[in-house]
Amino acid sequence: MDLKENELSFSDYEVVARLHCYHLSKGFLATLGVPFLALLYEAIDKDNDSVLLVKRDEDNIVGFVTGGTGLGPIYKQLLLKPLRLIYSLKSCFLSISKLYKIMEVLLLNKDSKTSLDIPNQELLSIVVNPAYHGKGHAENLFNDLCKHFRYKGIKSFSITVGKSLDRAHAFYRKMGSIPVGEMEVHKGVNSIIYIKDLST
Repeated sequence: MDLKENELSFSDYEVVARLHCYHLSKGFLATLGVPFLALLYEAIDKDNDSVLLVKRDEDNIVGFVTGGTGLGPIYKQLLLKPLRLIYSLKSCFLSISKLYKIMEVLLLNKDSKTSLDIPNQELLSIVVNPAYHGKGHAENLFNDLCKHFRYKGIKSFSITVGKSLDRAHAFYRKMGSIPVGEMEVHKGVNSIIYIKDLST
């Protein structure tokens, strides 16, 4: 059975966006703010080639995982909603460095990954509220994404992890992911590329 959910509300997307902003704060996307991230996660959820899976404790979202064929197609979807996109990014238009990094994500990311010959599918983001750590939620979310990809007939997927994120590296190694190379998403900031094999 496919685990993809399509019944999330906009308030759910805002909760997911806040989890991203507060707990993936070292990443560039977090600097773009909750309004943009809520729009981004809505687009991921509604995209046929992407997935947003959430973990709830009663009615509260305590974590989520996303996967797909990269953010390039998602950004193109966002361009079809120019008014909402411009409003969500209004603070960024005053920052040349943020605009430059947006272009890096759109252009450099794709070229670097192609040169490494890695799968098109990837884990885009995974977050669990620290108040719920130690209860297996991250492992369950990761395994749910694996189930979704297997349901789609996908044999493997990649994960891009900032080189300095030691806890994240430990988690993905624990989940059976294998490091295969490095890439530079933003100038001067290297990331490790992992591959998770789903064929076994």
